[in-house]
Order: sequence, then C-alpha cells, then structure tokens
Amino acid sequence: MPTSSHNHVRQQQLENAFLVFNQVSAQLTDSYQQLQTQVAQLNQELAETRTDRLCQLAEKERLANRLSHLLEVMPAAVVVLNGEGYVQDFNPAATKMLNGVMKESLWSEFYQRVFSKKSNGDLCLYNGSLITLSECSLSPEPGKIILLLDITETRELQNHLNRQERLSSLGHMAAQLAHQIRTPLTSALLDTSHLARGDLSKERRQQFSSRLRARLCHIERQIKDMLAFASGNQGLMVPVAITPLVLILEQMLEPLIKASNTRFELIDRTGSDVVIQGNQDALLGALMNLVTNAIAHSDIPVQLQIALERASNRMLEIRVSDNGVGIPEDIKEQIFDPFFTTSSDGTGLGLAVVQSVVLAHEGNITIVPSLLGGASFKICLPVCQEERCGEMVPDTANRSGVYAIYPRNLS
Repeated sequence: MPTSSHNHVRQQQLENAFLVFNQVSAQLTDSYQQLQTQVAQLNQELAETRTDRLCQLAEKERLANRLSHLLEVMPAAVVVLNGEGYVQDFNPAATKMLNGVMKESLWSEFYQRVFSKKSNGDLCLYNGSLITLSECSLSPEPGKIILLLDITETRELQNHLNRQERLSSLGHMAAQLAHQIRTPLTSALLDTSHLARGDLSKERRQQFSSRLRARLCHIERQIKDMLAFASGNQGLMVPVAITPLVLILEQMLEPLIKASNTRFELIDRTGSDVVIQGNQDALLGALMNLVTNAIAHSDIPVQLQIALERASNRMLEIRVSDNGVGIPEDIKEQIFDPFFTTSSDGTGLGLAVVQSVVLAHEGNITIVPSLLGGASFKICLPVCQEERCGEMVPDTANRSGVYAIYPRNLS
C-alpha cells in the first residue's frame, strides 16, 4: 500500500498539471478572442475595399460611357491603331469622313490611297476636303490615336478674310497714293499753265521747266515705289553669291557717298562660300534704299556702315548702321508701315519696300541698337543649302575684314 507521503506527491503533481491546464486554456481563450477580433477587422476592411472597388468600377464605367458617347457625337474623326499599325477602332465621324475605312486594315496603305498633299502643305482628301491630322501614342500600351478634323470651311473663311483684308489694304494704299500724288500733280499742272504763257523769259521758262520735271520725277518715284511694294520685288529667285553682290553694291554706292561727303565702311565677314536664294536686283535695291534713307535723314556729316556676317550655318546677317539721330521709340512700330514718313517730300514707301523684299526672301528685318549712335537695321536671310540651291557659285576673291572705306584716304 502506498504511503501517505507518496499520495501527497501525486496530489501535488495533479494540482500542478491542473494549474498548467488552466493557464493554457486561458491563453487559448485569449488567442481565440484576438483571432476573432482580427477576423472581424479584416472582414470590415475587405468590405470597405470591395465597396471602394465597386465605386471605382462604377465610376470607370460611367467615364467609359461618357467617352463612348463623346466619340460618337464629336465632329472630328478618331481612328485607333494597334501596335502593328492596323485599324482597331474608329468613331462614326471617321466612317463619314473616311469612306472605306475598315477594322483590321493597314492604316499606312489606306492613308496613301485617300490622302494627298497640296502645294501649300495642306492635307487633302480624295473628295477635295482639307484635313488636319494629329496623332498621339497610347503609351505605355502599343498603338496610337489619330485625330482628323475637316478644315475646308475654315480655310475658305480664312481665304475670304484675307481677300477682304487685301482689298481693304489696296483701297487704303490707293487713297494714300492719290493723296501723295495730288500735291505734286497740282504743282505740275500750275507750272504747265505758266509755260503756256507767251511773255515768259528764257530764264523763267527754264525755271518752270525744271520745277515741272522735278514734280513729274517725284510722281514717278512714288508710283515706282508703290509697284515695288505691291510686287515685293521678288522676281526670279536664283542662287546669289554674296561676294559678287558686295562688289556690285560697292560700285553702286560709290557715286552717292562721294557726292554726299559720306564716310562709308563696308565690312564683309562672311567668307567666300555664302550663297542665298534670291533676286540680286531686289536685294541691291533694298540696301540702296536703306543707305539713301540714312543720308536723307541726317543733318550732320554722315557715317555709314554695312556689315555682313554669318549669324549661323543657316542665316546671313546684314546690318546697315548710321550715326544720325536714330529712330524715336514712339514711331518704331510704324516705321515699316506703307506711306508712313517723317519727311515732307518722302513717299513713305521706302522702308515698306525694304521689308517687302526681305519677307519675299523668307527673311526678317528688325531695328537694333547702332554702334555708330544712330539707326541700325538688321536683315537676316536664310543661307542657301545645297539641296535647295543646287550647285554653289564659286568665289575666288581675296577677302579681308574691312572690304571698302570711303573716303579712301581715311583709315
């Protein structure tokens, strides 16, 4: 039979085991409650996420419907291409505009078949409609969206507006020219009536004849300037080498600058291979116009400088500068307007003709600060590229920085 001490030990072991069991049960109960709490929290988060996702899907569906309706009603044609360039989808406007467009057709072949380019760069459909075409990548997905808009009516309105503006300008110019011609013409008629008198002395007759000739020359100059402005003096555009142009300009200016006691400096830093596409006579006339204008508007001994240099590989820069009073700020915006002049006997077309010639040569003319203290005009003209001008004009002249200075005895 077991002793009492042995029973006591066994009872103690049972109590310890029961205590451990109670502790483990409590831990399991706590863990289960925590697990239930986490499950409830996860269920709530899942429900919220599901609700948000359903809302997002509903919003995306509404957006897709709006975009679909927009594509259906918009007047512009929309064509969707896949990564291989095949038509994947298009809207009703594309069906109406592009007769024969089909899904799974190769867009490049269809484009070549129905589109052509006009001389002015507009894209033209087979039926004569003018179209603008723009495209956008579907990145990061392959493919692109092409948008086509019919601008036929817009172009017609623009052309009509341009015609109206030209007619309006022509009427304004005709009125201005009539006003400019009326004064010298009245004087010429008066001098003519005096010449018909039989009691005139030889000296008076000579005086009236000289005045009549001066008035008629003034009228002729106005008409000549008007015609030059209206035509732009473009004429035949051919490759023009700058070196021969400078030589001719020097010869043309020499009598004028000597007669006006002008100190003139012609600087050519272009090198020997610059060629532009243009009309040599028109360019020379424009430069002569600037020089004549500078001399006519100066009350002090005139200093003139014409400098030619390459502003870049594609542009030629010509600066005509003087030491006169310059151009007031308040008239700089009007200086190139037809018939605008500050001279009582000027036609007001000189600088307008110069600008017209420069624009006809695809260049631009601006007023810049003058190193001589007066006015300075900068003309930028595109340098002729080989693919545009063909064979370049050879130039074997020996060039220096300062090409010509007048008077010759001045350094």
